Amino acid sequence: MIIVSTPSLLLPFLLLLARLHSAYCNDDVDDDDLLMFKLNNGMHIPLVGVGMGNLQHELIPQVVSANLIPSQDIRLIDTAHGSKNEQKIGDAVASFDRANRAQTRGGGSDKPPPPALHIITKVWYTHLGYERTKISVQESLNELASVNTRQVYVHMLLHWPRCNDEIEWMNCEEEENNLPQFVKDAGPPPHLDKENAFKDSWRALEELYNQHNAERQRSDGAIGKPIIFSIGVSNFELDDMKALLEMAHVQPQIYQGNSWVIFQYPYLISFLRQHDILFQAYGVMSGIIQRRQDSPSAFHILSTLSHELTEEIQSVNPDKGVKQPDVTEATILLAYLVHSNIGVIPRAASKAHQHENSPSSIKAVVRNMTPDHIKRLERAIPALTRGEELHASVSFINALEGAILLHWMHPDTNEELVVSDLIRPGSVEVQQTHPGHVFVVYDMERKIRKEFVVEAGYGEEQFFQVEL
Repeated sequence: MIIVSTPSLLLPFLLLLARLHSAYCNDDVDDDDLLMFKLNNGMHIPLVGVGMGNLQHELIPQVVSANLIPSQDIRLIDTAHGSKNEQKIGDAVASFDRANRAQTRGGGSDKPPPPALHIITKVWYTHLGYERTKISVQESLNELASVNTRQVYVHMLLHWPRCNDEIEWMNCEEEENNLPQFVKDAGPPPHLDKENAFKDSWRALEELYNQHNAERQRSDGAIGKPIIFSIGVSNFELDDMKALLEMAHVQPQIYQGNSWVIFQYPYLISFLRQHDILFQAYGVMSGIIQRRQDSPSAFHILSTLSHELTEEIQSVNPDKGVKQPDVTEATILLAYLVHSNIGVIPRAASKAHQHENSPSSIKAVVRNMTPDHIKRLERAIPALTRGEELHASVSFINALEGAILLHWMHPDTNEELVVSDLIRPGSVEVQQTHPGHVFVVYDMERKIRKEFVVEAGYGEEQFFQVEL
């Protein structure tokens, strides 16, 4: 008798993801809507973007141009006011649009403008507080206004709830002292009122959001100055989110956090889901993919799916002239998150990584993922996030009247090695092993011999009942 099940260790994560799938499932939607998410204010935002927050300034024009071409089709850029690159991003977008318009045949004044671009930016913790936040937001809008070639929708977030000296790279006093005098004069130092400064900032964001929302509704569709499309937060703890929602008149639409939050803080993710707040993940590659050395068996699942989905996509879309690029583990990970309606904003400077992070690559994988693919990813990705190795867990239940011996068969030499020399009747022996491995059971007189092949996958359990 063989039973395969899911180990209890993963159940909290899988139950949470199941709820995410049921609430936000992307299955039965048109291609145009597949990678879009409807925020709780009724507006739509792309689920796939590109991160430019800490990108070297000299690389910005190149990365912007590479991501705005039709084959990449990026419509979302993530940055922050603290990165001091909003002006450079705006200039690069406008320069790309002008060059593209000039090179396009028949690019006259009647040509429609490029599609709207969504830009996420953030208020740094030195600018928390009502007046300081208004200064930061206006500076961001002024710098992004250099994009006069297409409409820009701005998603304005509070970058952190407070400055915290316990975080090594945060230097509250030093950063406060280095601020321009007009910022200091605008409001009290936020690090001296850590529990309330972000609440005053939220009041400022609410006012600005309502003003821009009214302006957007009055506009006639012509390209105008950047419009605040949504407001939200980043890196807030669950208690901070609860405190914010208690006082908010406008509910946050976006929460941005590190990718490991998805699996290590299920109560926070559940809270965001309950309030229809989009979770947008940064650090996806560093937090998950780059931990392959810590969990090779979990990464093996992604590699296996990479081969399977490459064959599937290439067979469905054969192109005799051009070989379709292989589906990478990174694309599968991003597609899995997007399928769960989790936004992703990976950063990539190389063309190869930009392609595997692109909406077109992710969309192809989402369209071809099956429930079995999802099930395997739900085992692999939490383990990668935690840096834990996966095994197949097998349990041997002795249903005979006498004791039994358990051996493991070496996959190369077929040598039978004893792993348990006494399993009494009715007892259970549990072993951690690998898919495809073979165990051999003998009775104490070695008259009965039975082989058991492990069919469970990594992260699964299998039960063998030893009987005549």
